[in-house]
Amino acid sequence: MDNHAEGQELGKTRAISKLDWPTQEMLAAAHRARGEFLRELVVALVRRLKARITEHAPVGRLAKVRVVARR
Repeated sequence: MDNHAEGQELGKTRAISKLDWPTQEMLAAAHRARGEFLRELVVALVRRLKARITEHAPVGRLAKVRVVARR
């Protein structure tokens, strides 16, 4: 297995291996994935709110009212 450091038996004193830490590329990819997920979540939320608002908005038509000046 390439993703585990060698010699990690229970009785051995353990030094920190390079394989115990994510690489910069892995961190950047995780950051991008979180950002993309958050953007998609916010867009979906806004779309749902807009749909709810338009579905509950009154659909009344404006009546033409004749304005007559008083004498």
